[in-house]
Amino acid sequence: MSTNFRIFWDGDLYDELLDGESGGPLEVTSWNGERMERVFRTEGCVSINGTKANPCLQADILGDWREEIIMAREDNNALRVFVSDIPTEYSIKTLMHDPVYRAGVAAEQTAYNQPPHIGFCLRKLS
Repeated sequence: MSTNFRIFWDGDLYDELLDGESGGPLEVTSWNGERMERVFRTEGCVSINGTKANPCLQADILGDWREEIIMAREDNNALRVFVSDIPTEYSIKTLMHDPVYRAGVAAEQTAYNQPPHIGFCLRKLS
């Protein structure tokens, strides 16, 4: 199983895996109760960072708490922003309100390209 990147993508409160082959598209995979299953692929885009297969950025930039994936197009002439189209029943503040997460996004772009993590637990409130 991949351990490259984690991402909040499919609308539940668990994070998914974001990984792929170096220089190729990335895939979001999620546990379906029996095995890991692909739920999204960044077709027409390439990963960056040599052997690490990283996106240009992975962060909650649009503010619904799920994270977007920003990738370079295969011809390197444009960026694409991928947004989950999977419905969610959870309404949570944008992750950028969390100082730990916000600092992680800044570090992802200025220091070491790894996914930001949140400073709190995502859970359904009764």
